[in-house]
Parts: sequence; C-alpha cells; structure tokens
Amino acid sequence: MKTKLNQSKIKLAIATAIIAGAMGLSATSYAATDTSTMTVSTTVLMSCNISAGAMTFASYDPTLDADSNADATIASTCTSGGAAVITMGQGQGGHSDSTDASPKRQMTAGTEKLDYVVYRDSGRSTEWGNTSATGVSVTGTGSAQSLTAFGKITGLQQVSAVSFTDNVTVTVTY
Repeated sequence: MKTKLNQSKIKLAIATAIIAGAMGLSATSYAATDTSTMTVSTTVLMSCNISAGAMTFASYDPTLDADSNADATIASTCTSGGAAVITMGQGQGGHSDSTDASPKRQMTAGTEKLDYVVYRDSGRSTEWGNTSATGVSVTGTGSAQSLTAFGKITGLQQVSAVSFTDNVTVTVTY
C-alpha cells in the first residue's frame, strides 16, 4: 500500500511538473523594458468668417429736415484669441472724393444719388471705414460675435420718389 501511495504521489508530482512546465512555455516572459516619448503636435490656424445683414432704412421723405436712421448686424466668428479688424468698403455709388479712410457713400437710382453714412457707434459720430484705423477691432472667441452698423441719411436731400440701393463690401482681416 505504501508503494501505491508513493506511486500516486510520483504520478501527481509528474503531472504537476508537466502542467507547470507547459504553462511556463505558453506564458511569455520579458527580462527588460525600455520607453520613449511620442511628441504629438499641431498648429491652430487663425481663421474668421463674416456675415453682413441688410441695412434697410424706412421710407425717406426728402421734404423733412429729419435724419433717417437704420441699423445692420455684422456677425463674425474668429479663432479664439485671434485679432481681426472688420472694415467696410466705400460702396458702389461713392463720391469722387471718397476714400477708404473717409468714405462718402451714396445709394443710387439710375443717375440719382442719395448720401448716407455708416457709423461704428450708436451715437453716430465715428464713421466705419475701410482701413485698420477706421474699422472695428475684434478678438476671436471661437463663437459668433455680433456688431451693429449704424446708418444715417441726412434730411432735406433733393431726390426723386424712387428706390435707392447700394452694396458695401464688409471685410474681416486677420
């Protein structure tokens, strides 16, 4: 009986050794490690887009000594932290002495012209021009920002009863 017990223990020891050996052969073991750092980078580009709403004046009465006012919304979206300037061109019907720094804008109807001014402020005292100095500076937030353009037609301009229009290019420079 003692022999059978010893044979059983030997068989168990051999089976355990075979299983352990097989497990050792199937498991990968590493003796050493090494590391490196991967650099990840990009450059964020400054970018802007702009959208100009219409400036629509109420019906103008040339016999009244009263100004006609209107507003328009300018929406811009620029990369967060980026600096930009929004400028306005002279329009299509400007005076011959009109300049980018001091635009003399006119709406037209055929050969007739109706003077108007676009301002950067609600008090209508600072004209919005087409230079860095006469434009409006903005700092990008990554979200849409709205600015208001304030327009004025001065009273007592002698014009016919027709519809006048102009197109002004609004530019964001960044």
